[in-house]
Amino acid sequence: MKKIILIATTLFIITTGLFANGLENKNAIGIYVIGSEESVGGLQYERRFSDLVSTKFGVFAFYNEKSYSEPYNMSFTVETDFTLFENNWKDKISSRLFAYGLVGYAGKLDHTWSYDELSEGSTKTETIHNNAVLSAGFGFDFIFFDHLSVPVQFGFMGTFPDDPQVGFCGGIALRYTW
Repeated sequence: MKKIILIATTLFIITTGLFANGLENKNAIGIYVIGSEESVGGLQYERRFSDLVSTKFGVFAFYNEKSYSEPYNMSFTVETDFTLFENNWKDKISSRLFAYGLVGYAGKLDHTWSYDELSEGSTKTETIHNNAVLSAGFGFDFIFFDHLSVPVQFGFMGTFPDDPQVGFCGGIALRYTW
């Protein structure tokens, strides 16, 4: 009988961490992308300050294949979300419905090559596009087995001043929570 109680207690302690409530975790890190007319994405860190409010910081940089010295495409975003509803499903899956607001910067460097017949040479022109990014919408954050977070979000995103655009956006992320 003592062995059964010892084995049951050991299994309970081991499996409690595996099937615990993922909504209690305060930190998350992973990759994300939000696609629209202007896409942003990259590495993302989330800090939950309370059960209702969290802030996510994202950064991305893609470098030119030749020089690796100057960014070709980069973005930095800050997103705040507000929990509207949360629930646990049989202690294996947790979910949150949230509203979010995002602000950020998206910059890209365009290269244009033109051939000059008089000098018989090519000329490279670089154009820098600097845009502020604003987005708002709703999302669902699914947390599996206390540590695997898969948020999905939808809303509207706008960019200005270099390439002014507004459109529908959708995003997804894959993160580890602790």
